[in-house]
Amino acid sequence: MSRPIYIATLCLSLALFTLACPVSAKPLCVESEGEAVIVRGDLPSARIEAINRAKWAAVEQVAGVEVNSRTIVQDSALLDDIITTRTQGVVTSHRLIKEQQNVDSVTVRVAACVEPAQAREAVSPLALNSAVAVFVPARQLTGGKQVQYDDSTSFSEALNHALIQKGFTVRDLAAGPAIKAADMDRALKDGNLIALRSLAYRYQTNTILIGRIEPTISTSRGEDVGYGISMPFTTVTVRLNYRLLTRDGGGQLAILAAGSEEATGLAPAPADAQAAALKNLAERAVPVIMDKVEQRIRELAAKVRVTVEGVSSPDESFAVRDTLQRITWVAGVEDLGLGQFRVSFPENPLYLANSLTQRGFRIVNYSKDAIRVRRQ
Repeated sequence: MSRPIYIATLCLSLALFTLACPVSAKPLCVESEGEAVIVRGDLPSARIEAINRAKWAAVEQVAGVEVNSRTIVQDSALLDDIITTRTQGVVTSHRLIKEQQNVDSVTVRVAACVEPAQAREAVSPLALNSAVAVFVPARQLTGGKQVQYDDSTSFSEALNHALIQKGFTVRDLAAGPAIKAADMDRALKDGNLIALRSLAYRYQTNTILIGRIEPTISTSRGEDVGYGISMPFTTVTVRLNYRLLTRDGGGQLAILAAGSEEATGLAPAPADAQAAALKNLAERAVPVIMDKVEQRIRELAAKVRVTVEGVSSPDESFAVRDTLQRITWVAGVEDLGLGQFRVSFPENPLYLANSLTQRGFRIVNYSKDAIRVRRQ
């Protein structure tokens, strides 16, 4: 049974998390860059846009995110509007340091002062529901002794591959800055969800899958098993304990699911037996975990009304519906009339709107419940 989880107001400093709670409300001042395209020779507008992007880059830098907004949404005018809105009150001051005008673009560098706590809240809504941060290290056996954790095993590789095959974006925490498995283990045992929430902010994901794999030598090679028979192989049992964590609407981290699985492996050497056990564990546990992650996505699916202006025939409406159904993570499309649809979408509607712009539509009006577009 897991220990009770206490949401404490005290900031806990763990070595694996650089996004600890701030000890003061003082703004952090950093330098950042932004770039914008000069449209029809309008340099002043491009300069303002570039400065806004530089300010947002400063917000992401202070928030400590590993995945920036331009990676998540490429060339989205809608995102630029949101950036302009969200930097207000977060960036307390800024100063233009350098401006460089290129053939068709302008690049600026600014010094911006940012409120750390508000920075994390500002970037939070851009997190992907379909992105999963994964950290499941396994303690290794060498010569029958437990020595250290391995962050990359056949189990973790099989899990990451299964997530990618289903279309999820995987944030492999083992591939990022050094994270100590022992500290992660302590955070889990102590119920330190405040510290773990830092990972969600840093990797811009609303879902975190963390766990630990512990091996045990059940029988050793050469061990007497009775009747004068010696064991020809070493038997290793690996046990996986994991938790699936998710952020709720208020940004708080909660345990969505928890479980444990085990498997055994046989081989002459302990390390080889553990490798076989991990492979068997992957075959048994990965489908179970995938089912829980996919269920989470299904539960998040919201209904967004999409209206396409200028649709005047059933054939045109059918073509638009086909386009909507081809958008990644669209779970269903209902016809409400010519050019009107109700779309089931588990992500922030911002990403649905951005996908529409990439398919030749122009955003006329946007809200989290309704999107109006026009074909270009």
